Amino acid sequence: MLSLREESSQSGVQLTSEEMSRKALGKRKRYILGFGDGLKPSSSSSTPSRVSQDHVEELQKLKAEMEEMKMEREELRRQLEQERREREEEKKEREEEQKQIAHLTSLVTEFLKKKTQTHKSSIYHDRAMYSTGGTNTR
Repeated sequence: MLSLREESSQSGVQLTSEEMSRKALGKRKRYILGFGDGLKPSSSSSTPSRVSQDHVEELQKLKAEMEEMKMEREELRRQLEQERREREEEKKEREEEQKQIAHLTSLVTEFLKKKTQTHKSSIYHDRAMYSTGGTNTR
């Protein structure tokens, strides 16, 4: 290879690396540039089709897995949506219960106020009657 380079320099014609390789190695059918004088891949139709079939099978498996994952994701989405609706319903029920408790509390408070006022006026009335010498008519 070095001698070819020297010859091309002396003759004044510059050869490319590829041209020098062809001159040095000659034309060999099974030579792959950059990989040495080894075997080229077979041109047999069974090898590429088998590799292709393997790729197709792998692709089909991956597609099936992806479809299964999509269905699982959709099921999880439905479950989450159902749980969200249930939580929302529970929240509304709690709010309604709190309103009812507040209403009952106000009714009890009002009742106790009236009862207390009635009791106070009864005591006042009784005291007034005792202080004037009247009799208790109750």
